[in-house]
Amino acid sequence: MRGTVGETLERLILLQIGAAAATRDKVQEIVDSLVEQGRVEREEGRTVVDDVMTRARERSTGARSLVDASVQQGLRRTGLPTREDQEDLVFRIEQLEHRVRMLEDRPAAPPPPAGEPELPPEPGEAPETPPGL
Repeated sequence: MRGTVGETLERLILLQIGAAAATRDKVQEIVDSLVEQGRVEREEGRTVVDDVMTRARERSTGARSLVDASVQQGLRRTGLPTREDQEDLVFRIEQLEHRVRMLEDRPAAPPPPAGEPELPPEPGEAPETPPGL
């Protein structure tokens, strides 16, 4: 059964977590056995377990980075926007909305005093329609 990319990644992560837990349990079991046999000191055994788990985490991080890079490359190929692209667009939209609100809230220019010629409209502004037209 096929799932989405997200579901597949979730399964991979869960498998990885399960493998890490199983690895720690198995290593701990082996170390406990060696301690009971007197072949390894308890503190040395703890160090071994910690070292094995640190290396496993490092490998896991490396694998996760490869998966992330592969997913990003796939997204670029399909033309789908990345999360960063979406965040950039949201930011730009928010800036534009803010500018529109500022323009809407700006008070209208007062009418020119009687007898002075009216200034032409600003570029991009529609000229006023005389009353009655």
